[in-house]
Amino acid sequence: MALFYYDYNKYILEYINMRSIFVIFNTIFFYVFFGDCFEDKAVATATVIGLEGESETARQWGLTFIGAQKAHDAGFTGAGVRVGVFDSGIDLNHSEFAHRPFAGSADIDLSLLAGRVIPLAGDKQMHGTGVAGVIAANRNGIGMHGVAYDAIPAVTGVDLAASRFDAQMAFGFAYLGSVGAEFRNASLSIRETILPNIVDENYVEDFLPLTLFTLRQAARGSTITIWAAGNWSGKHADLPARLPYYFAELESTNLAVVALNRSGGLASYSNMCGIAAGWCLAAPGGDVEAGILIPYAGDAKAYAMQAGTSFAAPHVTGALAVVRQIFPDADLRDLRKLILKTAADLGQPGVDAVFGWGTLDLGNIVDTIAPAGRSVFASSAWSRHLAMEQMARMPFSGSLQRAASHEQVWMNGGALRAAIDASTGLPGVQAKGLALSMGVDLIEQSDLVAGFGFGYTRMQTDELGQGNSASANGYHGLGYLRWDDERWYVKSVAGVSYFHQDHTRRHISGLAGTTYSFSNPVARSKQNALGLFADVEAGRKADFRGLNTVIFARLSGAHQRFGAARESGADILGYQLDADSISTLGIGPGIRVSNRFDLGNWQVVPELELSYKRLLGSNDFSSGTALLSRNMEARTTPLGRDVFDVGAKLDFIVPDRGVTASFGYTGSFRKSAEQQKVQLGLSIQF
Repeated sequence: MALFYYDYNKYILEYINMRSIFVIFNTIFFYVFFGDCFEDKAVATATVIGLEGESETARQWGLTFIGAQKAHDAGFTGAGVRVGVFDSGIDLNHSEFAHRPFAGSADIDLSLLAGRVIPLAGDKQMHGTGVAGVIAANRNGIGMHGVAYDAIPAVTGVDLAASRFDAQMAFGFAYLGSVGAEFRNASLSIRETILPNIVDENYVEDFLPLTLFTLRQAARGSTITIWAAGNWSGKHADLPARLPYYFAELESTNLAVVALNRSGGLASYSNMCGIAAGWCLAAPGGDVEAGILIPYAGDAKAYAMQAGTSFAAPHVTGALAVVRQIFPDADLRDLRKLILKTAADLGQPGVDAVFGWGTLDLGNIVDTIAPAGRSVFASSAWSRHLAMEQMARMPFSGSLQRAASHEQVWMNGGALRAAIDASTGLPGVQAKGLALSMGVDLIEQSDLVAGFGFGYTRMQTDELGQGNSASANGYHGLGYLRWDDERWYVKSVAGVSYFHQDHTRRHISGLAGTTYSFSNPVARSKQNALGLFADVEAGRKADFRGLNTVIFARLSGAHQRFGAARESGADILGYQLDADSISTLGIGPGIRVSNRFDLGNWQVVPELELSYKRLLGSNDFSSGTALLSRNMEARTTPLGRDVFDVGAKLDFIVPDRGVTASFGYTGSFRKSAEQQKVQLGLSIQF
């Protein structure tokens, strides 16, 4: 391995520009008088064990505890994500690290004001190998595997019991950042016995000046540091893990981790979160009776059971690598938030001093990208199409004959109810709508009628069992034309629509049992859409056994384009809605039969219609969305291309007054959806 020399002199000089020379001498004073205070207190002596029977996933109980299998089954394994491990080194000869890239891994060698990295020399303290194994040990059917078994570890080896821990951390952290590690695991602690009774910002600034300088740089560059909370059974996380308490600018890029035993309680040795609760969570660390299985340094096929917050922290670090694969373009600060907000609540409800935000839950994180979490955006697009289809039928209401001796004003109103079936991973949908329209004939001739109209629709869409809904107000303008003679006819409608759409998501995927869910977050968004619709029908009239019969073909289509929007009210779990468009086109035949008879001064015209439509081109109702910069499609259950309609209508005509009232019903059925419409109409001649 080639040597890498880091200009530590330059680094120190940069620091001196920020702090006085006095502080540097004060730091050196700590180096001289406080040795062996940079360490990890082992809870149980590691014991080499043999492994039989269970699969490697089952042997590492922590994986099941944090829901890692759900992520792995979905294909998220931390592939390609570089993870930094600041520890005692690593045994690269162990089978758990065979055939793995470790580019950037090195031991650290420090002189007073200079630092360099040298080739890895193993893991004499037998600590870093276990930590790296919890994060990224191979999934090879042998022993155990890590949370992010396809991640790329970058390990810096240091002497955990040496003095000059501030310089080691500063240099090691800076080096890991230089080789591209976005996350760095720090399973270490500082003995509380060397600290004074009162620790404040000034003391910490003087005690860890170089580390603070590095962490502040990381806060600007978005590198996340994951700290073990410490194994002293204390009420607060160790000093390194609670640094954001003293320096708020560090909170967005640091996490503290306490340890859980196999029963889900706080391990007896683990510090509590304490004053670090706001950036703290819990993960499996084991106990004396049921520790965490780790690769054992010094023997390529050996494993050990060990417990400690040292092995709780890498569960979180590995989870972050998996999360980074899920959201490859997200801001790292948002991934840190996501880890906390999806943690399963533990202990007292809400963020508490023992467990912080609760238990790490990779299963919840995978659920944040579940299709059901965003399907309402596609469902609302479907309901807007229903509104345009309903408006396209308004001017004629299915009627063919109309007196042509006078201009005519007409009004129609209708109600619809439609549903989409649930399918794997997607909820059922129910839509309800009201429509009102009116218009006037501008051209009134014996064989030609033309006019214009306008209308309003109100659509309400609900996802069953989800609590997610959408509502849209639609405003429509349309023109229509009908030509007919004794045997043939053509009628057509074309229009434009404008929708103001609201979305409300009360069920936000990934928050099951979380502290964040207690605040009942509701995601809301507003979106505008423009639409075009058209309906053309042509047919031949005939008399069949005294019934007026029409054989026709119908071509109908609708197009909508909607703008971009952003959800509010759900913090990082709010979706970005892309500008997108959806088009449908259908064609098919139909038959309509009617009759006319007198009822006193009225004429009554019953009518029955059967039709079929085949949808061409794209038939999916979908729209583009993004969560934490991950682009994902929102969609409904596939609806099927074959649509069957059945309709019935009853007209009541008062000839001497030029008034026609009508009542109609249409049912529309396809593979996974159905629609029921009723319509009332009134036309007046003058």
